[in-house]
Amino acid sequence: MNKMKKHVAIIGLGNISSDLCKRLIASGAQVSGVTENVNRINNLSKIGVTVFKREEILQCIKSANSLIITAPPNSNSCPIISNFGKDIVKSNISWIGYLSSTSVYENHNGAEVTELTKVMPKEEPGIFRYKAEQDLKKLIINTSIKVEIFRVSGIYGLENNVFNQIKSGTINIIYKKGHFFNRIHVSDISRVLSIAAIYGKNEGLVNLSDDCPAPQIDIFKYAYNLINLKIPEVSDYRDIKNILKPSIRRFWDNNRRVNNNLLNARYGPLIYPSYKKGLKNIYNLMTQTNNQ
Repeated sequence: MNKMKKHVAIIGLGNISSDLCKRLIASGAQVSGVTENVNRINNLSKIGVTVFKREEILQCIKSANSLIITAPPNSNSCPIISNFGKDIVKSNISWIGYLSSTSVYENHNGAEVTELTKVMPKEEPGIFRYKAEQDLKKLIINTSIKVEIFRVSGIYGLENNVFNQIKSGTINIIYKKGHFFNRIHVSDISRVLSIAAIYGKNEGLVNLSDDCPAPQIDIFKYAYNLINLKIPEVSDYRDIKNILKPSIRRFWDNNRRVNNNLLNARYGPLIYPSYKKGLKNIYNLMTQTNNQ
């Protein structure tokens, strides 16, 4: 299909939407999407995105031939698949990109996980994501629709980053021996998704994570060094785990290193392959803004 005729619908215009839509439009695609956020509606409309409201999701789907679903699942599955699956199958959609999460892998005690790693989530975030993945695969059986599922690590960028956490003054730095965090920059997500949606030829699972899993404390040390401040007192996880909220404790109890070899092979080198490159870019942008 000619790239100039590609029409991409995005169900869930969230934090990555601005950069993603700009890249898609620059590639010659028509872009439409769904959000109720007034600021996003105004900003995205200005760059040429056709924005639909939640009750107009079906109209948005029918307008496109590539579909990106970023909306999170609920306890039943992905609401887009549950409520509009039959309509998607009957539409002109030939490729679906679904944003899942690396939470489906849960705990591997710091070992590496790949797209071939067996997945059997036992906790709610991972259970919901994995069920949505399976439901989407079932939906396109006996169709020509290709589905590419992106398992996304922790997302950071100009809007959501460690510098903002430091500035808030409520930061709690925790150290746990042998524990790794995985992350991906907003710009890398949008670059990959824009290429995937424009060409619509790939399918299967892909981990969306950078090249450098790292302990949380390493990230904070680097950030504090950039802003020339002394890192505050660090809490040992063993001393505070019993007073942490269950959701936070679960976050720390899950330990894995996400392999991204397939991502690099399929979509080329990342813009920000490590937290150092990503944070340095964010720091430079924030410094430029503050100096204006």
